[in-house]
Amino acid sequence: MKILTLISFVFLMSLSAFSQENPVTWNINQSRSEDGSFNFHIKADIKNNWYVYGMNLDEGGPLPLKLDIKDKEDMVYNADIKEVTPAITVYDDVFTMNVSSYQGNSEFVINYVPKTEINSLTIIIDGQACNTENGMCVLVYEEIPITIQK
Repeated sequence: MKILTLISFVFLMSLSAFSQENPVTWNINQSRSEDGSFNFHIKADIKNNWYVYGMNLDEGGPLPLKLDIKDKEDMVYNADIKEVTPAITVYDDVFTMNVSSYQGNSEFVINYVPKTEINSLTIIIDGQACNTENGMCVLVYEEIPITIQK
């Protein structure tokens, strides 16, 4: 009987975890720089009571946010990824280290030079979001296809 109760509990918890809506909405706009390179302006709308771990974290900490271009070597000559909104850094008792994170509206820019035959590419967003109220964390992973506006 205890095993059946445990299995039921685990099943219900897994359903609850999968039914959670994504705490982060991503919006991407494009622009062209004066030097001829292109920019993806990426905006993260992070729900209240949620945060996304920062891009520059030390080993042994939480999963950092990674923004990248899928198959980058085949798609662009170079890409430079920058945070526009600085991450907030605080000491985290769980990881026993300083940890950075983004809250609310956060912005990033990917400056890139596409290879001439490329008309589209895919932005990969990979990281971890956590809730300040209940401590629940979820993986954040999206592949967003983009048509390059030349």
